Amino acid sequence: MSAFEMLNYVNPMSLMDSCVSWMGFNTIHTFLNLKMERNMSNNFTALFHACGSSLMALSYLSTQNDQTYYILKKFSTGYFLYDTYHTAKYIKQPLSYMYIYHHLATTYYIHQNPKIYKTGQIMFFAELSNIPSYFVYYYLKNSKNTKKINMLKKIQFCLYTFIRLPILSYYTYDVLKNAENKNPALMVVPVYFMGLLWSYSLWKKLCY
Repeated sequence: MSAFEMLNYVNPMSLMDSCVSWMGFNTIHTFLNLKMERNMSNNFTALFHACGSSLMALSYLSTQNDQTYYILKKFSTGYFLYDTYHTAKYIKQPLSYMYIYHHLATTYYIHQNPKIYKTGQIMFFAELSNIPSYFVYYYLKNSKNTKKINMLKKIQFCLYTFIRLPILSYYTYDVLKNAENKNPALMVVPVYFMGLLWSYSLWKKLCY
């Protein structure tokens, strides 16, 4: 595809909606940063995205409304653009490369046909599995209540691992098996393995 053909393919309104979403997440981060340090502000901005995208994805799965999926897609695209910038600026290599790949590959994937690539299901479960992590981070930084922190870590591990291993493994297998064009799914296979690695890391933290 030539550069001119690509420009014709891009929807200017869709790009504008992504930019509006990106500016929205930057505004949330800036507001929170007035009240707390940058990493905590980023943590709560990510929590807002995880909760919002989980609810939107659940709404889409319940209604199969294309407009609901469009809002979910633009909402998450804006967040991934926001966090890609913060990752590149504040996180050291090579970890930053992993996060940036995760965000760009996921953004590409959620712009595929949700009925073929199960993007609504994957976004719902993936973001739901992330929610306890933000509470763990908050209490690690702001509480000395070891009992509460250990309980939250167990919830984090159980929810994350249960979703990432059986549920997202099933959807990954299903899409790779049934999608005629497997390239979008292959793009996010490394993201799937990142999730498995994080599950192992959470287990090690519980054991030691």
